[in-house]
Amino acid sequence: MRILAIADEPDQRLWGDRCRELLKDVDLILSAGDLSSSYLSFLTCFTSAPVVYVRGNHDDSFEKKPPEGCLCADGCVVQVRGVRILGLGGSNRYRPDGINMYSEKEMTSRIRSLRSLLRSTGGFDILLTHAPLRGCGDQDDLAHRGFSCFGPLLEKYTPAVMVHGHVHQSYTAWFQRQREYHGIPVINAWSSYVFDLPETPHPKEPTRRGLRRMRKASEI
Repeated sequence: MRILAIADEPDQRLWGDRCRELLKDVDLILSAGDLSSSYLSFLTCFTSAPVVYVRGNHDDSFEKKPPEGCLCADGCVVQVRGVRILGLGGSNRYRPDGINMYSEKEMTSRIRSLRSLLRSTGGFDILLTHAPLRGCGDQDDLAHRGFSCFGPLLEKYTPAVMVHGHVHQSYTAWFQRQREYHGIPVINAWSSYVFDLPETPHPKEPTRRGLRRMRKASEI
């Protein structure tokens, strides 16, 4: 399965005439937040690949105008061709308002509320978030600080990959597209990034090893 991960800033090539050509080999699009609903809806017009998204801290407008033709994974598990995607959108709370902002305690509570769901699904293969994991591609300021509670979640369910956004390439001279946490690849989806996931993993088997054998990870 070839996956296009996107977040934060539109890839201008996908707005243009080459959009259909660039998406022709993509099987799944994962949006890690802070992209307009019009952009996500636009992509659905040029591909049959499902577009699965979580909300970023700037996506409060999605409450009234969600992206058409897309699947929201925020706070639930979406399954596409046997691949289970758990979504946890939003960022660290850096101001009192904001629908899609959470304290560490609030995000921990969100994860705890999903225990029954994850028992029924047998876990998940992809963790799709907006904020990064604390200490793995985040920054020290409160607005761009990651969530520590993502760590135990990854350790318990050992998914194939974590995909996040929120930290732009322009924010740091040490931007890194992919990191690793306990052997699990952690991908920053800023703008656009393509990687391969093994085809239809068995829902009861860990899929991390399969990702390590991926053919090639590259930008569009």
